[in-house]
Amino acid sequence: MRPRPSTSAEFMKRYPRITAHIISESLGYAPPSRAAQIGLDGMYGKENWCEWIYSCYGKDARKALQDSIRNRHYHEGFMCWYKEGALPLVRHAIETDQEPVFASWF
Repeated sequence: MRPRPSTSAEFMKRYPRITAHIISESLGYAPPSRAAQIGLDGMYGKENWCEWIYSCYGKDARKALQDSIRNRHYHEGFMCWYKEGALPLVRHAIETDQEPVFASWF
């Protein structure tokens, strides 16, 4: 069995689809590296002080991770594009190490 990822970059490379679903759940607020950090913090039960997580989840990254996975079938349409936006964005970030600085859709 492989060890769990220990960095956000490892999380993104190992779980690109979950990272993309976190972006979609955030409605594009989180860029790939931030989404991966939220996923990593959620995996380990750590607090995350990202404005979105702080405001909507009370710093509970695990709840955000769970909601992102639970709601994955609804990540379609305006501001939560999974197939057309988030997943290609994560793949591009993994391949080139380039991503938007502030938010995924801007």
